Amino acid sequence: MRFIFVRHGETEWNIQGRYQGQSDIPLSEKGRAQAAALGKRFEGIPVDVVYSSPLQRAYDTARAIAEPKGLPIHLVEGIKELDFGRWDGLTLEMLKEQFGESFTKYRIEPFHYPMEGEGTLNRAKLRVGAALEEIKEEYRHTDKTVVVVAHGGILKLAIFYLLDMSSRFYRCMELDNTSLTILDIEEDRSILRVLNDAHHLDGDLAS
Repeated sequence: MRFIFVRHGETEWNIQGRYQGQSDIPLSEKGRAQAAALGKRFEGIPVDVVYSSPLQRAYDTARAIAEPKGLPIHLVEGIKELDFGRWDGLTLEMLKEQFGESFTKYRIEPFHYPMEGEGTLNRAKLRVGAALEEIKEEYRHTDKTVVVVAHGGILKLAIFYLLDMSSRFYRCMELDNTSLTILDIEEDRSILRVLNDAHHLDGDLAS
């Protein structure tokens, strides 16, 4: 089977540099345009099933892929964005000022020091992994292409889980809005084919 991971389109909080977490922030005008460009990109990509985080920004991005193909969107709680609790809505500067050392430690070692709300990234990785295993169990012996639309942090955890990558690389990877990351799942390994591909966005939409 093949996973195509897609990060949601841009939101106003993305522009403002605010932690979004599980706050249900909609796509910005630019984000909707990015989703439309993504939909055109998928016109030539066969897709069998579409899964999405239940948050609006992910669901509306998934609609751009699923609706033209007449596919339903399956909502999965396990791929909902990280729960940042009281950090939601705050910028990096605000977080450093209000939470000081506890936030700084999380930024440096997010798998070991807790965030507000969910706890460490190790805990979040467990729920993401459980969600992926359910999907894999459904399609592991097929050649189906499965699209998963979610959030930057969650998709990085998904990639790390499937490739059994070290947590040390977490701060070294970014996934752009509406980017595609493709992994093939074989019997004995997962193969990364594409990482953070957003070439469907022109200069204005990508910036």
